[in-house]
This record gives sequence, C-alpha cells and structure tokens, in this order.
Amino acid sequence: MHRNFIEAVFEGHYVAIRGYIEGFLDGLGNDYLFYISSDTSIEAETLAEQLKEWITLGKGLHHIIIEDELFTRIRDALSIAGRSALLGSSSIKSSKPVKGASFTFSFSVYGRKYADEIKEIIGGIPEGVSLTDYQPVETIDENAKGVELYTPVHDYIFQGKGIFSGTVEGIIPLRKALEEHPLIETGKVTLAF
Repeated sequence: MHRNFIEAVFEGHYVAIRGYIEGFLDGLGNDYLFYISSDTSIEAETLAEQLKEWITLGKGLHHIIIEDELFTRIRDALSIAGRSALLGSSSIKSSKPVKGASFTFSFSVYGRKYADEIKEIIGGIPEGVSLTDYQPVETIDENAKGVELYTPVHDYIFQGKGIFSGTVEGIIPLRKALEEHPLIETGKVTLAF
C-alpha cells in the first residue's frame, strides 16, 4: 500500500519534537510512519537553516517526513495547545507533500562472498522502488589468482553504482540496509516535491 508523506519543518528542541510525535503515535495505536531527516540521512537543511540553528544554540529546525494523515492530526492537536505547552501551532514552520525519494550508491569489492552479499541486497528491491543507471562490472583475472588481499592486483573485482528511486517507505529502509554493509557507499536521500 502506497503511503502519502509530508515534509514538515518543526522548530523546537529535538527531544521534545520526537517525544511528542512518538507519544502521539502511542496514543493513537496506529502504525503511521515518520522519519527525522537528521536520523535517516535525508538531505533537508539549507545553509540558512544551519546558521539559524547554530545561532539559537539548541532550538533548531527539524525536518520530519511524516504520513499526511498523522501530520494533520498532530497539527490539529497543536492548534489547541495552550501557551504554556512545550510545542504549539507556531512550532510548525512549513509543510509540503513529498512525491518520492532517491539516493545514489556505489561499491567496489574484491571477494566473491562480498559480491554475493551485495547482489542479494540489491536484488531485494522493495515494491515501489526502481533501480536506474546500474551497470555492475565483474572482472576475473586468472593471472592474479593467489595474490594476497592487500596488493594492487586482485583476481576478482566487482564494482558498480546506481540510483534507487521510489516511495519514501521503500527508499529509507533500503538505504539503511545498504548503508549497514561496510563496503557500500550511499549518498543522502533526496526528496522530490
């Protein structure tokens, strides 16, 4: 099932915002998804936002990728919060719908075991995600067989790079899986609006 997401910019302390959203979810008992940009390597902050956060020392802007229905409920709840509340309607600085997400990746490995691991991860593309510009190169040099691991010549090399794009709920977990592999380099998640 495809989910619709909003990128909402909240102003406040990270712990307060995260705690509010998690508490709200616990109260609802639903399985809504949300991702905090700084926790999931989503490219979000502009230079102006970074400067503002540095100047204010602690009360910064936080980009939250949140399901639209959950965002609507939180926005409505914050609109009736009292003046003494930690978060209020003024805590939401902006919001806009997210159409999709993407990230780049690359790898270069010198062992068949690692190549098989990478092929398995890349082969398990979730629904709603596509792979483009992927051109893996597998090189086998029989003359280099038996050469030690830390030399400039290897008997087996598997290299590649590509771009995954698709739904937010497909891209973010996939990027995390690739990022956890020590031989895969991943770029930040870029959102499409």
